[in-house]
Amino acid sequence: MQFPQHAVEEEVGISEHLGPGVPGFSGQFKSRWQDFHVHEVDLAGIELHLTELITPGAVAAELKKEAEERREARNALGPSFFFDSTTEAAVHDAIGQKYSQELLGFLQEQAPPKKETPPELPEEPPEKAERRDFLDLIAAEVKDGSKEARKKAHEVILKHFGSFLNTETVEAKPGEGEAGTRVIRIWMREAEKKVKTSMGKAAPEEGKGTRKGKNKSKGKGQKGKGDKGVKTPDAGGDFGALRREGWPKDRPEYLYFRLYKENCDTGEAVSGIARCVGRSAKQFTFAGTKDRRAVTVQQICAHRLPADQLRRTVLHRGWDKRVRISDLEYRADRLRLGQLSGNRFKILLREVPVDALAGSGPADQVSESTVSRAFEAVRTGGFLNYFGLQRFGTRQVKTHQVGAAIIARKWEEAVHLILGGAKRPAEVEAASDRPCKLPRKGDEDEGDQPQVKAVKGRGKGDAQKLVSEAQRVYLDTGDAQRALELMPRSHSLERCLLGARARALTNQEALQQLPHQALSLYAHAAQSVIWNAVLSRRLRHFGRSPVAGDLVLLAAQEWTVDQVLEGVEAEGDEPDETPTADGRCGTALPPVRILTEEEAKTVRLQDVVLPLPGFEVVYPSHLRDAYEELSQRLLGLSLADFSECTMVRLSGSYRTAAACPQDLQWHALSPESLQSTPALMETDVARLLSEREHNPQLENRSEKSQAEYSEGKGTGAVAFSCILPPSSYLTMMLRELMKTGV
Repeated sequence: MQFPQHAVEEEVGISEHLGPGVPGFSGQFKSRWQDFHVHEVDLAGIELHLTELITPGAVAAELKKEAEERREARNALGPSFFFDSTTEAAVHDAIGQKYSQELLGFLQEQAPPKKETPPELPEEPPEKAERRDFLDLIAAEVKDGSKEARKKAHEVILKHFGSFLNTETVEAKPGEGEAGTRVIRIWMREAEKKVKTSMGKAAPEEGKGTRKGKNKSKGKGQKGKGDKGVKTPDAGGDFGALRREGWPKDRPEYLYFRLYKENCDTGEAVSGIARCVGRSAKQFTFAGTKDRRAVTVQQICAHRLPADQLRRTVLHRGWDKRVRISDLEYRADRLRLGQLSGNRFKILLREVPVDALAGSGPADQVSESTVSRAFEAVRTGGFLNYFGLQRFGTRQVKTHQVGAAIIARKWEEAVHLILGGAKRPAEVEAASDRPCKLPRKGDEDEGDQPQVKAVKGRGKGDAQKLVSEAQRVYLDTGDAQRALELMPRSHSLERCLLGARARALTNQEALQQLPHQALSLYAHAAQSVIWNAVLSRRLRHFGRSPVAGDLVLLAAQEWTVDQVLEGVEAEGDEPDETPTADGRCGTALPPVRILTEEEAKTVRLQDVVLPLPGFEVVYPSHLRDAYEELSQRLLGLSLADFSECTMVRLSGSYRTAAACPQDLQWHALSPESLQSTPALMETDVARLLSEREHNPQLENRSEKSQAEYSEGKGTGAVAFSCILPPSSYLTMMLRELMKTGV
């Protein structure tokens, strides 16, 4: 049975169906972002959900409560202050009886901060005894004087009095006891801040460390001629600079949290959080990107980011209202790309004809309706594991074409393709090779920033016009500097290339300035288009069952298919490293074996793997010629070109010919139920709101949803849920269900 094919699908090798005899049905996929939910499944098999609502109001209340507790603790100091029994025992054990009494006396000196005296009342007489700002404990006399003893002293003091005390280990200066003696200095926090900040603001005398004239702009660690032999005073004077709080040695270095987002992509959400906490987005990692037009939950990892700082950040005026976080915890290991076991998809297909829904029931009650037959076929037999269209880009120039140029070492062509061009125009051959002067950083910011603001104010249409104009300028004239000034900052790859060309770098050097992940994406897309085409050829020539000569993974090895696949896509995720069987990233490939005729009768198509071209893979003997032919026809490359690629190391990998969804469930929604159901797919936020007593916000959301989800007469919907491995595309499963391009 022949079905109409989407032209773009044929261009990237997608042409077959696993069950061509099972009819499909029509419907609308992702007509609204609310119809598409993705929940990441971690390596432990836990499906990630938002578990709490960290709202600005709740965080503000927490901070207010903490401030009141600190104030109460500080106000308790004075002549009547004494340690409670628990604190007294801990302090005595940490610093000994002598210093415990000295610390108690120091705290009894600290009267509560004065309140402002009303004008009509006379001021109180000044205190007779002068309060000390700090207390020094001789380090050698703290217990046995060891490093462990000093560490314990710091920890105990900060644990019990950290809201108003701070500690540091310093060497005593003349006038502070025996000069050069190592001491543990216990500061009153407000006094430390006042003393060190005021000393830091004191300007040095002229000629004493000041820099004038041309030496003024010298960078960090550099000195002008007038600086030779001149010692600049410390910013904090005799007491040193105010120290930044260090990262606790007993705290794991990575903060994990769950990211919930609505209608925005992972990079956009992470960059927004990074800006609010004042960090670089490079400090954040994730297992895979999630679709933009969707409601998604995934794990994010940040290096050395305090949990309380991230929690407070929801109060930042720049916090994206489409983003929420929960489940903050510290872990020892960094989260790497590909470290997930799959994704749970919850999908609503709209505008499904009523006749296709007739008789449809739940998954455990199979009926003869078109929808149920299609879902049952996929549940039992799976779908062809094609790389989806997202793998090959959405622009006019496809990523696999760029990848082919990189593999073939056609650097100039690759640059032009990334910048929206095709073949190299002969008339600009000399122009583009001419170096262009790159402006100073300040000049570039001043020239480009107004254009970016204009883009933000005018919308996406104007941004695309600027992109098109920048591309035209470079492709027609070769003026990389002018094109760089026009290109919006949101197009980082294009700006990276244009900046490199403006600095007179060669095309090869310009490509090497791109992130390795981007270069890998292009090269892997070229591998993927060959894989798709070979799978289609194999089905047409050898059928939909395993045959002698097919490859399968060695059963004796504890390799799982998901862990050896090159991709980690969840509707557009792209890898930069290949995960191995133990979850680490590397290039090791699993061993495979060739099926005999007898063995072919005992396995399924889901067990058969096809190689992506590379220097470490084994090719099936009956498909080797197909790989060579299709590589030449589609990309103009030989298999040897993949093995000899220099810019990106292409070892190759194995991918199953078919994939089978786990826990696939579905049910039909009639036109009547669509009209009466206020919320067809409940989000984590809606669920958490519903758990609260009488929430007007939830009622408003429900009323809005009821109007928003109303459908026209004559069509219903299908809601379904399943788990797919991280390398499989949901769009290819829908293609098998509906027998149309998605």
